[in-house]
Amino acid sequence: MKKFLSMVMAAAMVVSLVPGAAFAASGDVKATAKVVGSKNYTQDEIENAKGANKKVSGPEVQLTFTTADYSASKEFTAKYTLSLDNADFYKSGSAIADKGDLTIGIKGDKTQYKNVSEGVKDTTFDVYDSKDEVKVTSLKYTDTDEVEVTISGKLQRGTVLAFDLTSVMDKTSKGKQAKVTVESDDITISNGSDLTYASVESKGIKASVKDTVDVAPDEVVELKELKIEPAVGDTLGAVLKDGSSIRLKLSSGFEFAKSDVKLTTNKGEAGPDQKWDDDELTFANIKDGITGAEYVKISGLKVEATSAKAGATATLKIYAEGNDTVSVEVAKVVDSAVVLSVDKDADVPVIYSGVNVKNVGITSSSDHEALEVTVKETFPGAWNNAKDFTFKLPQGVYIADVQSITADNMDVKNKKEWFETAYDKGDYETLTFKKRTWAETDPSKKDKAELKFTLVLVADPNFEGDVTLTLTGDALKEQKVTVAKFVKPFTVVAKQNDMQIDYRNTKVPTDVVIKEAEAGLWDKNVTFALSLDKINFDTDAKVTVDDKSGLKVKDVKTTKGVVTFKVDSKSDDKPAEVTVSGLTLFMDRNLPAGAYDLDVFSPVMLGAADGNRETVTDQKAPIADNGFLSQDILGKSTSKRVVADINDDFYSTTAKAGFVNIITAGREDTDSFTTKVVVPVGEKYIVSGENKVEIDVPAYINANGYTMLPLRAVAVALGINTNNVLWDQSTRTATVMYGSKIINMTYGQKVVYVNGAMIPATAAVEITNDRMFLGLRDLGNALGVTDITWDQATKTATLNGGK
Repeated sequence: MKKFLSMVMAAAMVVSLVPGAAFAASGDVKATAKVVGSKNYTQDEIENAKGANKKVSGPEVQLTFTTADYSASKEFTAKYTLSLDNADFYKSGSAIADKGDLTIGIKGDKTQYKNVSEGVKDTTFDVYDSKDEVKVTSLKYTDTDEVEVTISGKLQRGTVLAFDLTSVMDKTSKGKQAKVTVESDDITISNGSDLTYASVESKGIKASVKDTVDVAPDEVVELKELKIEPAVGDTLGAVLKDGSSIRLKLSSGFEFAKSDVKLTTNKGEAGPDQKWDDDELTFANIKDGITGAEYVKISGLKVEATSAKAGATATLKIYAEGNDTVSVEVAKVVDSAVVLSVDKDADVPVIYSGVNVKNVGITSSSDHEALEVTVKETFPGAWNNAKDFTFKLPQGVYIADVQSITADNMDVKNKKEWFETAYDKGDYETLTFKKRTWAETDPSKKDKAELKFTLVLVADPNFEGDVTLTLTGDALKEQKVTVAKFVKPFTVVAKQNDMQIDYRNTKVPTDVVIKEAEAGLWDKNVTFALSLDKINFDTDAKVTVDDKSGLKVKDVKTTKGVVTFKVDSKSDDKPAEVTVSGLTLFMDRNLPAGAYDLDVFSPVMLGAADGNRETVTDQKAPIADNGFLSQDILGKSTSKRVVADINDDFYSTTAKAGFVNIITAGREDTDSFTTKVVVPVGEKYIVSGENKVEIDVPAYINANGYTMLPLRAVAVALGINTNNVLWDQSTRTATVMYGSKIINMTYGQKVVYVNGAMIPATAAVEITNDRMFLGLRDLGNALGVTDITWDQATKTATLNGGK
């Protein structure tokens, strides 16, 4: 209330005493307030301060003028009110400042501080090189916690006006603060309210570590350096005395492993007594001038996760005599002793699929490098070399090179050869590192195994999305990291066309649209090609380009059943859209009913037009390998050996599965099967008629007791063309086409669709080892096989084809 009345009185005095032209020089006057030299005290310090009144001394509140320039006016007058909260300028009627003086400072070209007494008429400050003067014309304490100061003269922009905050706090218990508010009706003061200039903090310490460490169950690890500092004050003398003790205690599930521990200060090493007791360690009788030190550092501490489980956190409590207890997290339990990681702050690189590392055919500057991968032990001896380990990439992604390989403490002599051999052993789909090809670390020593490398990647033209690198092994927990992302340099929009068999000039009713991924990506003279599986395009098609991209094409022609065109000039600000229309087909009358895929590709990007391929359509010529796959993986290279496993699948240029769907075939008048197919569970073969057919994934019995059969393998064994078994990755749907039947099944669903009609299934569709499986009877019903038998003794399913 006393402050409110003082403010009202001050406002009235300003209105009556200050001339209207006092601030006529340059518009509104503004200043910014801040506290300089604020103080933190412990409760003991503030209560035992020198002098009967236990004063706070040192802080001051400063006003910096940001728009004050009065040099053009004769004079100015401004009144300021300083109000304290939880503090008094006076205590029991006695002045804290010398004889009641308030120290005021003005900083201009010069700096002057003067003690101004209450009731003074004029105290002159000479703060500029000119003859301009500033005067304190009045100083009056309106209460023990409030003072009014009137100043006149000439101030310039940038001048600092300072008021001393020597005072006594009313309450000195822990957490209390002394604050000041500066107000004036004559100028605008920003940030002038409730500025803290003194605080009473807990008497105590604070603790920290450089970083938390990972620890596996039953593992011993060394903690990062532990640092103990005073919570207030410059030295430990504020919180500790010579001869004090510090006790460390670990949380439940952790114990100390006795080790060579050092305790040092900024003044050197201290050698206190050490007492070990499982989860406690005490440093007793610490001397050597610890009270004058700024901090204590403890290094060499080792802990063991004795019973803590994965996800638990080791917390260290620090007890110091006469201080509150503090805690700090020092370790976290992980459930794997070998950890796979990438830099979590690094951007995942974006690479274009279907091109070599030189990006032939596109203008991208990508170097095809993935994120650097790190695999490291959490403790020495954790990485068991008696078991293989494997890095697996998604299907359709291949390694062109491995760079920047380091294998610290693993004793690998030729690291590049180690990786090349692993890629060979992994059949060029994985990196399989065989046991005993590296050395285990010594559990009694500090050195941990750490493997780092950077993969250079290329991808199948149809692959897009994140590249997830998976670490697996009998002695390791499976872990995954994302190392790169592939995008297609172009996408294709096309629809399925249901067509009856014909001979020549059979018109395709829909267009094909090819969209550029980004403006200016397709290089000049790059050729694009469109081809159909087992069907030739007949006459020349029409190729048109949108009117916004600026891209132009030339050399539109049809050669050996393949439609091609060439980029004549690159696109400008917008990605191009190229429409291919007027497509016609040359169809053999013996073509079976079913779906035929459309391939859209750039032979230049695929390396088919660089002299290493005979024709533009020979996009499936063998890939050569030089240790790793040649860095010209999709282009010309000198061959050491042919990587046959990749050549079977690498060039997947299908843009639209089932682009042409022949619904009436010349020589096909039945949908029935006449072949007997025997499927033994757990075996990598089936018997079709009298022929034994090898399959890559065997049949199995699922968790619900249903016999699950591999869709593609069984369908092909029943006589269905492999091109008529289709897979849509985006919807995870398989389609089987035979005669007039179109059969659809989607992963996770418990239904099968035949020509659009829904048929309930006994078991949901499953995916195992990247292959789709359907229940035994569900698959038979969908394919029209009604005679199905099961031999429990031999665990063999038989699908008896109809007659």
